[in-house]
Amino acid sequence: MLRKQGMKRSMARFDIVGQLGSLRRYARSLTRDSADAEDLVHDALVRAYERRGTFRSGGNPRAWLLAILHNIFIDRMRSRRSET
Repeated sequence: MLRKQGMKRSMARFDIVGQLGSLRRYARSLTRDSADAEDLVHDALVRAYERRGTFRSGGNPRAWLLAILHNIFIDRMRSRRSET
């Protein structure tokens, strides 16, 4: 379980470790590469921590984390397209 240091009560009660499997599976399905998937999960967790204040009390933390992961993936794909 997350520590309550600087976190809202709703997020403090949410077990992020319990969601790692879902996040990893979804990231692997998007990237088709284990290393890229791990990077994506890491970046999603960092962003979730940075933006923890945007999590709505009573919301679905799993859906929130998966949406963050998905949005980071889309951002990366757009960035790669613009580089070519």
